[in-house]
Amino acid sequence: MTATSATVSPVPGGGLSPGPRHGVTNAIALALVLSAAYAAGQILFWSSPELTSRTRLVAFFLVPEPTPFRVTRILVPVGWGVAAVLGLALLLIRSGSTPQGNRAAGAWADRAVRACQYGILGCLLLPFTAMPLADMGSGLPNLLLCLPTTLAALLLVHRLQLYRRMPGGLLLAGFGWGALVGGGFGLVMITWFQRSMPGYFIFGSWTSPKDGVRELYTLFPLGTAVVTELGKAAGVAVLCLLFRRHIDGLVSGVVLGAAVGLGFNLTETIHYLDHINPAHHPTQFWDRQVVGLMTAHVAFTALAGAGIGAARWLPVRSDRMVAVGGGLLAAVGGHFETDVLLMWLDGRRADWYANEMLGLLIGIPVMVIITSGVFVALYVLILRRGLKAQATGVARALSAEAASGHRAVTEPEIGLLLSPRRRLLLELRVWRRDGTAGLRLLLRFQQAQLDLAVQRWHRERPGADSFIPLEAELRAKVLELKGAPVISSTTPSPSAREATS
Repeated sequence: MTATSATVSPVPGGGLSPGPRHGVTNAIALALVLSAAYAAGQILFWSSPELTSRTRLVAFFLVPEPTPFRVTRILVPVGWGVAAVLGLALLLIRSGSTPQGNRAAGAWADRAVRACQYGILGCLLLPFTAMPLADMGSGLPNLLLCLPTTLAALLLVHRLQLYRRMPGGLLLAGFGWGALVGGGFGLVMITWFQRSMPGYFIFGSWTSPKDGVRELYTLFPLGTAVVTELGKAAGVAVLCLLFRRHIDGLVSGVVLGAAVGLGFNLTETIHYLDHINPAHHPTQFWDRQVVGLMTAHVAFTALAGAGIGAARWLPVRSDRMVAVGGGLLAAVGGHFETDVLLMWLDGRRADWYANEMLGLLIGIPVMVIITSGVFVALYVLILRRGLKAQATGVARALSAEAASGHRAVTEPEIGLLLSPRRRLLLELRVWRRDGTAGLRLLLRFQQAQLDLAVQRWHRERPGADSFIPLEAELRAKVLELKGAPVISSTTPSPSAREATS
């Protein structure tokens, strides 16, 4: 994620301000990577040898083609075609000469370019949502069953941001990506693997079945791990590119990755409850929505998000690539290890626990700890380190702001802002006294103060860029919420604002 000099007008008050054109362009590039992976899966299916001998050992890979999958196969090429038309329109708009000094024509061209870019992005991504939407529609009772635990976990993830928090809409966007785009891409690619891989390893008369089955059952979880983690990590990267001003580093990356993982876990749970293992409904729910809710997919995508978040402030391109690649490699490796080891452990759970209920209540948590425990501990440690670094930077920035005399932050307020426990107690008291309206006002005010401090801290860092909002606008928002008069001298002139963008 490189720093660019493209113009961007931050939205005061912490709203979701889209990133510059380069961010949208890079997001389109990531969407093209997903499309290329889909095309590779279809080519592998077309070229795979046809099985002449089918036994029960490969029945799992010979499932009929689901109707939502057939719909996706139609929608993806249609999306490519529409995206190509929009790309041509984008080239024509950019190649057209705008009369110099004609601000109206220039503004129209900018809006048209932005519309084409987001249209291309939507055409490339929306076809992947067909399978998750079909699963949620057909399994509506299971969706309603899983939503309470999932939303509770999402609220917990939001509260993990002990200091300045990303807008709730951005967190919901990550959750939506994981549930629809990431979940759909994973389901589509896994279906391609199921339909093509047996032909490459088990074909003809199938004279040596053991070797073919061993290779097949090893490479299938590896391929599954690669495509699912790629689809989830792409969502974190796209949101970081489009809403870069809200990305602080490790904390934002871990939290956004966890939100994407929760969305993916919801889609996968519904798919398993409806189609894969409906006979073991309580077991699947206990495993995926209770014991393993904050492990597995949440842990893997949190690690990938940590790498993307860390890259936000690395000035050297090679360092950014190492950070992003390391996070993605940890996610893929953790997913592959968990799938392989979990299958082995689950096959022996009945032997270790004579009582079925005991195997369910104790055996599954033990299996989760064995398979995903180290990755959960890793993302928790990364989050803790990120929060410590954030607390140090925010404390320094708050002290500097209090010493500046602008009254947006005063010395007595610093201790409160730096103590999540004291802020939570204050929120509870305000909620009991003033209700929801008073609590919302308090949260907006404290988050505006923390946003001012965090962006001031970011401005001092080596990787500071034009995506950091103007300090005067953030301070004016705090003073407005505080009810203090805004000092006009702190507001830059339009020419100064344009010079810093």
